[in-house]
Amino acid sequence: MRVRFYFSIVLLFCILLISAGCGSKSGFYNKEPGSYPGNPAENFAPSLQPDNDNYRNIARQRPAWNSSSYDYNLTAQLVTDGIIECKAPFRLAFSTNHGVLPRNEREWLLDHNSVTTFSIPGSDVFLRYDLLGDGKVPEISRIAITGNLNFDEGKRGGYRYVCSGSDDGVNWTDLVAVNGAGLPGRERPDPFRMMMPAANQRRSTQARRSQQTGFGAFMMSPYGNDSTAPRPSFSFGAGFRTPRPQRILELSFDFEKPVAYKSYKVSLTAPSAETWTFGELEFFNGNSRLKMTPSHDFRSGWMSSGKQKEWVYVDLGSISTFDNIKLHWINKAASGSIQISDDSRNWLEIASLPGNSDRVDDIKLSPEVKARYVKLILDTPENDQNYLLSELEVFGRGGLVPVPKPSPAVKDNRMYLSGGNWKIQRSSEVQSSGEELSSSGYRDDGWLSATVPGTVLVSYRNAGALPDPNFGDNQLMISESYFNSDFWYRNEFEVPSSLKGDRLFLNFDGINWKAEVFVNGVRTGNIGGAFTTGRFDVTGNVKPGQKNVLAVLIHKNDNPGVIKEKTALNADKNGGVLGGDNPTYHASIGWDWIPTIRGRNIGIWNDVHLDATGNVTVDDPFISARLNLPDTTEAGITMEVTLSNHSEMTVSGTLESKFGKIAVQKDVSVGPGAQLNVKFAPADYPALSISNPELWWPNGYGRQILHKVEISFKADGEISDSKSFMSGIREMTYTEEDGILNLYVNGRRFIGHGGNWGFPESNLEYRGREYDAAVAYHADMNFTMIRNWVGQTGDDEFYEACDRHGIMVWQDFWLANPADGPDPYDPELFMDNAENMVRRIRNHPSIGLYCGRNEGNPPEVLDTALRSMIPQLHPGIHYISNSSMGVVSGGGPYNALPVRDYFLLYGFNKFHSERGMPNVMNYESLVEMLPESSLWPQNSLWGIHDYCLESAQRAASFNQMIDKAFGMPDNAKRFTELAQWINYNGYRGMFEGRSMYRQGLLLWMSHPAWPSMVWQTYDYYFDPTAAYFGCKKACEPLHIQWNPVYDTIEVVNLYAGDRKGLKAKAQLLNMDGSVFWEKETLVDCREDETVNCFRLEFPDRLTSVHFIRLSLREGDKVVSENFYWRGVEDGNYQALNKLPHVKLEDATIVKRSGEDWIITTTLINSTDTPALMVRLKVVGKQSGKRILPVFFSDNYVSLMPGEKKLITMKFKNCDTRGEKPAIEISGFNL
Repeated sequence: MRVRFYFSIVLLFCILLISAGCGSKSGFYNKEPGSYPGNPAENFAPSLQPDNDNYRNIARQRPAWNSSSYDYNLTAQLVTDGIIECKAPFRLAFSTNHGVLPRNEREWLLDHNSVTTFSIPGSDVFLRYDLLGDGKVPEISRIAITGNLNFDEGKRGGYRYVCSGSDDGVNWTDLVAVNGAGLPGRERPDPFRMMMPAANQRRSTQARRSQQTGFGAFMMSPYGNDSTAPRPSFSFGAGFRTPRPQRILELSFDFEKPVAYKSYKVSLTAPSAETWTFGELEFFNGNSRLKMTPSHDFRSGWMSSGKQKEWVYVDLGSISTFDNIKLHWINKAASGSIQISDDSRNWLEIASLPGNSDRVDDIKLSPEVKARYVKLILDTPENDQNYLLSELEVFGRGGLVPVPKPSPAVKDNRMYLSGGNWKIQRSSEVQSSGEELSSSGYRDDGWLSATVPGTVLVSYRNAGALPDPNFGDNQLMISESYFNSDFWYRNEFEVPSSLKGDRLFLNFDGINWKAEVFVNGVRTGNIGGAFTTGRFDVTGNVKPGQKNVLAVLIHKNDNPGVIKEKTALNADKNGGVLGGDNPTYHASIGWDWIPTIRGRNIGIWNDVHLDATGNVTVDDPFISARLNLPDTTEAGITMEVTLSNHSEMTVSGTLESKFGKIAVQKDVSVGPGAQLNVKFAPADYPALSISNPELWWPNGYGRQILHKVEISFKADGEISDSKSFMSGIREMTYTEEDGILNLYVNGRRFIGHGGNWGFPESNLEYRGREYDAAVAYHADMNFTMIRNWVGQTGDDEFYEACDRHGIMVWQDFWLANPADGPDPYDPELFMDNAENMVRRIRNHPSIGLYCGRNEGNPPEVLDTALRSMIPQLHPGIHYISNSSMGVVSGGGPYNALPVRDYFLLYGFNKFHSERGMPNVMNYESLVEMLPESSLWPQNSLWGIHDYCLESAQRAASFNQMIDKAFGMPDNAKRFTELAQWINYNGYRGMFEGRSMYRQGLLLWMSHPAWPSMVWQTYDYYFDPTAAYFGCKKACEPLHIQWNPVYDTIEVVNLYAGDRKGLKAKAQLLNMDGSVFWEKETLVDCREDETVNCFRLEFPDRLTSVHFIRLSLREGDKVVSENFYWRGVEDGNYQALNKLPHVKLEDATIVKRSGEDWIITTTLINSTDTPALMVRLKVVGKQSGKRILPVFFSDNYVSLMPGEKKLITMKFKNCDTRGEKPAIEISGFNL
């Protein structure tokens, strides 16, 4: 088993270099791609260093792995967490009449989410819940079940339900029995009939079925709805057909008095029943709904899933010396051994387990031994129960210990509390109050070094307690129940005398989910919600020049839901009850594109800082611009700001506001404890009327000119407070004519090409460097918009990067599809976060649209509040309720389809918010993601990383495309190489298919949150796949393309201005590269227009696979070119497998310019054979490792005989890790 741990010896060396100042002196980022934050100046993780002096338990808080675990709670992590238990923890068994449910399904009915369902066929079924382990079980007064029943109308009615309880699983007591003579449950309305007008509802069943093509308006072809119009091969399948007869089940078993059994069984019998589908099994005590999953009752210990040979091992971090191993058992191994290793591959046995009845095995090693890994091999348990080990202790010297990174120096009257002495502890291990914890005398010796900013999980990983959750199946080694807890943070810090001011404010830029803040023994305040800020006046409480203590209690989500575990076949269920806690990181519960994040990303995820000011502060600035459209030669700038007086006296002074070179000012007085809103408008300040303004434009439409805004308040000649930021001059307008949303920027119609972002990074580890690279990639793909899906990205750096690179933001609020979780339980908390968020982002010119909910409408109370709030706080920006219906469309498809389908799919005449397909990463990234043993064939670890054969991604269809195109691959490298053909073709096709109406399209998704095999354009390591370049080609402002529906050549002018005299040329080439047919014509094409040039003719004598080469010239300049492969049998390119191998000539120039490297490579095909799918890769010359991110002018190119291509590559010097760059060239037949 290959194990990657974040703090391996190699990375330790890198960290030591960083701590020596490589970020500021050598200028290099020494972390490998995929380790974030990559910029040392933005990374406040402690360094891990050997401790060879202190004799201690060197296994404590070190990562551990297991052969298996009974559930997601009792994992290997718990044998090194330092918590010793003697009682067996609670664990769950769930079964039906068809057997015991697997681990990933046993909690589905207990997640308080009715959409998470499973079905049982048959007329006589049961559900059985068993709570195993030691401890007091809760009292139950009622059990409720919801679901539905498919039944046979021809069979007789009648039903019987029985709810029983047991303490031993053998002897059962009937608690409630329900009998009935009719059909079970109540009638379920026909959803299709409910969509029809009342008159139509009275028609016959057959008429109603024909009416179901009332989805015709939605499913209509762009080429018409008559029988001759071309149709896609895609269909929604059974979901749009008449459902079978169903009954809604809402069962409630009310007990005469509360009971407390360990096992409950509900038996259901109905002769007419065919399939029972259950959504929720809920337990109540009075009116209180109970949480009946073991993750809510933490006890520490690893339990195997089996009773045969098992193992568990710990990584000490470095080769260490030890002489004593202690094993604290709850259910011990009767036989087994201890092994050691330096590499986790080659193991040496050093001792046998004693096999006695003692609960603690105290194993002395003489002489002492040296190793990095310690492994327990368990052969047989002491009884017929699974192994259960509470703690594995290894006593010696060595291992790695976290050493905090110093906090940054004070700058501009701001002191960041990043890095420094932050520590963290699970709240169950803390008995003191917040007042006591925030006092200087408190001993926190047993606490773990914390990373701030960073989530709780990130702190544990960075301190060396956890394996890399992104690698292989390491996430399954991390305990769900351990992180289902509140956590304390504590920090001791000194405030230097250079931080001066009348007032001192403690600021939290982001926590999750709720927080209580204590400073120097005083409760300071609370914060609620993941997307709001906290600001506390600590004047007089925080003392300059002496030790101060800050303690923060982070509260976990009230409704964390249950683990989602993908399999090779299925992606499990999206979302869940965590939606009730919104605003939070809802997707961290698990989706088909991200695993369940242990701890749900709670923690201090954003910056904490102290700000010194005068008594009057500058708050909530807002900059707006108005143009006299369509004229853009005049602009009016309005600047608004709130002045807050925190003193008990009136303060008079001067407010000065600057926008670029324009400065205006006003003398004002602010009363004691008062706020004053001040507006600078062109009517009162003519200098704010600008002639020939430098406008901000989206990517491709013009330049992204940003102007510096500076606002300051002076009293008695001193600056009391100031704010500065960048903003732009642009005006958004909108229309909804004919029920279709159109956006306009500075008077020009805006076409939103881009993608959805779920999370920036699964553990919230992106910082400025990563945001800049990711958004710049989008701009390089000719994208113009990113959708902040369900508002899951909250960093200022994201919006700043979008401003710089011209990427408009579709800003969602925190409401997923109603099927993916409940409405927020606290609307007031939701709106508090919404208001704070809008105030924070409204000065960014990249904000283009607000949306209330993903794939549904917000609850009325929130929809009304949002619709009212946005015009007040952010006038000029449009709000829509629903991301996929109404004035926009959405809803996929999400699997790979024939390219022709993308020209025929629904949503063609509206802005379409989601469409996607799998996107397989390159082989180099695959080996970073999976252990060698799991690379091939495809397996459950592929499924864990989202490549599921079924579910929305339907990776089976992607595999079938490869098989048909080239034959079945026999290894992972071959598979990933062939996958790039499907990647390129599909992603290019999704955008080219929008040519008729040129409405916007957002990929599902353009950006990966973690190492994934689906829905991305580049991978987690910033390696662009072929999909990236398919998008870049299709989204050109001026573009030539092939329409495969009618085999026509089209010129598509998205936003390149009106163009005349363009020459469009098409060539058909045989498989040897010879030109068999060609045609050209002159074209005039206005902006926002598609011109049909001519039709291709495919003579019979073309080879079975042939090529289409297109070019568009303006004078002597090629402004667009395109290249396609086509099979006489659609999708079959197997004849290409017989092409001879080609050796390309290349001429490469490597040049450094300041902090940038520029490489130009000219590829030359001097052979008589086409060179196909040629890929260039930038690597370090010494190591051969990839240098990323890199911006390629093109890649995955094909060269016909005699053809040359020039490709340019640009990247930052800091990403070279100090190596000179070199180029590697590969290709399909190279």
